[in-house]
Amino acid sequence: MSKLQIIGTSLSNFVRTARMAAREKGVDYELVEVFPRSDPAKEIHPGGMVPSLRHGDRTLFESRAITRYIDEAFDGPPLMPRDPWAAAQAEQWLAYVATSVDKAVIRELVHAYFFSTKPDKSPDREIIDRVTKRIERQFATLGQAVEKTGFLTGDFFGLADMYAMPIVSQSRVTPEGKEAMAKAPSLLAYYEKHKLRPSFAETAPPRGK
Repeated sequence: MSKLQIIGTSLSNFVRTARMAAREKGVDYELVEVFPRSDPAKEIHPGGMVPSLRHGDRTLFESRAITRYIDEAFDGPPLMPRDPWAAAQAEQWLAYVATSVDKAVIRELVHAYFFSTKPDKSPDREIIDRVTKRIERQFATLGQAVEKTGFLTGDFFGLADMYAMPIVSQSRVTPEGKEAMAKAPSLLAYYEKHKLRPSFAETAPPRGK
């Protein structure tokens, strides 16, 4: 079968998660740079979202489907625990990060700075002020979760961590994100440790983006 393709922009945290999953699994892949809502994105995802995946004549959309395929279709270290209870806990944290934390950090805080709808394009302080306390609570929750083992679940760097790290990293492009991290020292230590992993370092967005 032909080489795995991960389709989407390197600026996307969910594309980065899919790329990290492939790297951690040891799967060779090609990144096909495609922006959301573009015609190429709509060829696979009904709404034109990214990432999507192509592997030979197989296509998938939605990051969780993509990462499950990468984990289960290829040889290599597991990305999710194989024990049912441990796997359920990993899914719990993955879902929390991919929905609640992503919404607050990426869709609200980061967008308020860099995709402001204000006429002068200045940061939208109403959104920023509204979401900051929520992010602080979320980061405190994640900090408590990683205190015991240094991972979100279990004793290895798993898929839940691959969802969390790009989002946590993106928060730090804002003053409020940095402050929220400073208030959650366990999460900050977790970030400082895992930012050195090749799968994270090698998938960083282009400098200045």
